[in-house]
Amino acid sequence: MAIPPGACRALGAIDGEKQAALTNSQRGAGKGEAMEMRRHGWPLALIAAALAALAIGWIGYIASDDALYYRGALRWLVDPPFAGANHWATRFPLTLTFAGMIALLGKGYAAFAATALLFYLALVVVTGVFARRVAGTRAGWIAAILTATLPVIVSNATTVSVDLLEASALMLGILLLTRGGDVMALAGGTCFGVAILCRETSVLPLAGLAPLFLLGRPVPRRALVLAGIGCALVLGVEAAFQYALTGDPLRRYAIAFHHDEHIDRAANREGNVLLWPPIDPLLVLLVNDDFGVLFWLLPAALAARAVPPQGRGRMTVLGAMALAAFLLVAVLVHKLVLNPRYFTLPALAAVIVVAAWLARRRWGPLMLAGMVAANLLLLSAANVHPRWTMEALVAASAAYPHETIAADRHNVLIARESMQFAGRSNIRSGRTGLVIAEVDAAPRGTIVARYPSPPTRLGAAVRALGLESLVPGAIARRMFRPNADVVLVRTSG
Repeated sequence: MAIPPGACRALGAIDGEKQAALTNSQRGAGKGEAMEMRRHGWPLALIAAALAALAIGWIGYIASDDALYYRGALRWLVDPPFAGANHWATRFPLTLTFAGMIALLGKGYAAFAATALLFYLALVVVTGVFARRVAGTRAGWIAAILTATLPVIVSNATTVSVDLLEASALMLGILLLTRGGDVMALAGGTCFGVAILCRETSVLPLAGLAPLFLLGRPVPRRALVLAGIGCALVLGVEAAFQYALTGDPLRRYAIAFHHDEHIDRAANREGNVLLWPPIDPLLVLLVNDDFGVLFWLLPAALAARAVPPQGRGRMTVLGAMALAAFLLVAVLVHKLVLNPRYFTLPALAAVIVVAAWLARRRWGPLMLAGMVAANLLLLSAANVHPRWTMEALVAASAAYPHETIAADRHNVLIARESMQFAGRSNIRSGRTGLVIAEVDAAPRGTIVARYPSPPTRLGAAVRALGLESLVPGAIARRMFRPNADVVLVRTSG
């Protein structure tokens, strides 16, 4: 049966419409898939970058401030309430959080890791949200990635430290203060009070609010007054707590002010290049592996006026506080050392400005990848075993459980928590018997075991590739033997 020509044309039209509909459907599906990739791409990039940074830069328990925080947290569990016996134990936002983790996870390294990672997560989230409010969603993700990989952040995210908690409280306080409204301003002030309870040095960035109060912008004077009231309420509650327990409402400040009567400027040498006191603080930002290339890119970002108009008020507050912190730390060289962690707030301000700049550039993702790679490389060059002799002492006690290992008094003291977690007590102070010591300071006797310094993670990679012989001597020592080798010696005495 023949089909009329008109019917053929009609059927062709119908078939064409079906093909067009199918093509449009496929295009829509493809566009949806692309949007889905964009939606999940930034979170996946952040997770991958954070995991890489933590894996490369992980230090863990270092038997330093983290041990003092641990002891303070334990007192809240066994003998509450606890007014704090030293400078570290009076940092209640940290010790109370730590106590909660110990109660949840038990006494051990897990509680240390969980506490440190909680503070790390809080700072990454707060900084990302801050950047999003300033320059949009893309800038928020970029800022979160840069924060998650910045060496000064990661080094303090792998051991229990107050720096990240303090910075989170300051950043959240600025976010609330600049949101508008009396309640938000009051809440922002309470965050500032929490920051001061974390560490009294938080008053340094808060000094940056004084000129803003005089100007009356970008935050109204009323909001700053309410923030001051919120801050005073938090500090007042703590003072009342101290008075009720000790009779001295200002006890924490007396402890904080006198815990280091004088700090020798030589303490600044760790990781810093110092040439001349007036420019040394700037050199800390520019020539230090804790900040990577961040502060080298900041001038370009500032020159490009990367922060959009709607975010400049909030950035002005953060910038004023960051600048005040930088200048006052620089001036107080005999009370505070030029430790990179004291410049955390300026670093976060720089992160947000640079993130806003990268978010507006087509080559922004490529530059971000380069910055992250630089951060990871610098992290891999760090010494992640700063207490190697203590670690060797604990390892030797496990290898010789039926003998008592002797060591110098300092290493025996700082090994206390590690030995408790391991359930052993076979160590003592001394120089006779089975003694562990750095190889150059070891007593005479028979070497029973050697504990060579682990290389940095970069050094381990170079060694695995068989390129160790190509590294110059001065660099090789830091890369392959960042600590002195340790030996276990059996003496004849």
